[in-house]
Amino acid sequence: MILFVSLVTLVILSVMFRAVWVAAGATPKGVRLERCRKSGHWHDGSFVNEEPTRMMTGDSNLFETFMAFLFNKEKGLSPSDFLLTNKTVLKYLERDKDVVVWLGHSSLFIQMNGKRFLFDPVLTNRLPVSLFMRPFKGSDVYTPDDIPAVDYLVITHDHWDHLDYETIKELKDRVGAVYCPLGVGQHFEYWGYENEKICEMNWNDSVSLDSGLTLHCLPSRHFSGRLLARNKTLWASFLIDGKKRIFVSGDGGYDGRFRRLGERFKNIDLAVMENGQYDNNWKHIHSLPSELPKEIKELGAERVMTYHNSKYALAHHSWKAPLDSIWNNAIKYDINLLVPSIGMSVDLDDYDNFEKWW
Repeated sequence: MILFVSLVTLVILSVMFRAVWVAAGATPKGVRLERCRKSGHWHDGSFVNEEPTRMMTGDSNLFETFMAFLFNKEKGLSPSDFLLTNKTVLKYLERDKDVVVWLGHSSLFIQMNGKRFLFDPVLTNRLPVSLFMRPFKGSDVYTPDDIPAVDYLVITHDHWDHLDYETIKELKDRVGAVYCPLGVGQHFEYWGYENEKICEMNWNDSVSLDSGLTLHCLPSRHFSGRLLARNKTLWASFLIDGKKRIFVSGDGGYDGRFRRLGERFKNIDLAVMENGQYDNNWKHIHSLPSELPKEIKELGAERVMTYHNSKYALAHHSWKAPLDSIWNNAIKYDINLLVPSIGMSVDLDDYDNFEKWW
């Protein structure tokens, strides 16, 4: 019996280890690694931010912070009941409609100029992500099966809550092209994507797409890594430039880039801004609610919606805190705020009035 239990345990651990190993992807090598080294943002073997950035800015070290996250659960961290969500059927959206649909956390479906973009899709809850990221009840209304063929899959960085192996694997035959920061393409190649479909971009690179669209890869202030390797791939924000300009912030703390981007890109129609999973212990790499109004003002976008909230508890604030904060600041600072619930279609030609749904 002891031998049988030991063998079963060994098999289970082997299966789990393989799942983690495959899902972790691969670090850049060969030509990809050489391009990373020549990017101008590579220093002493890793990518660095434009401004000096400390990972941990509080009194606790990384291990202490992780232990507190695991064991010191605070009241209101997760909703007590199912979230109020919608579910736009993406496959039925007419191509001539310019829309944004928030799929939860940092996953976005954007349709503009007749083309479909999918940002940072995390739409499964399997190993190894399920070990440390569990979606709130009702927040996981979308799965990979709900995603139609997309022209452009865009990844802001390779953290688990932005790049999900299981989702990426299931979408492989429905993706026209992949756009991602330097080095991230190695994950896609490792997972079976054709290199011809992968376009890796450095900060301030731009690429012309079909239908008069341009995609700009822009700086952020964050970090990267999936297991032990850190900052071997780049992180970024993006701007879609077409009939309208849509900025997608990715993850990152405040720095001078918002002012610089606002001066460079006038008349941004919609900015989708990170708002959630923040803490004073890591304020350089995730925006604090007190800094978000300043970021919005410096960017100068006409309208704003926020994401990186309402699906996972990855920090110690209540799940409602990011939404309450930006709602109150929108009134205080006269921000034209859109607050769609997960799955609600936002028509970019006819913005609705939004009410609190949380």
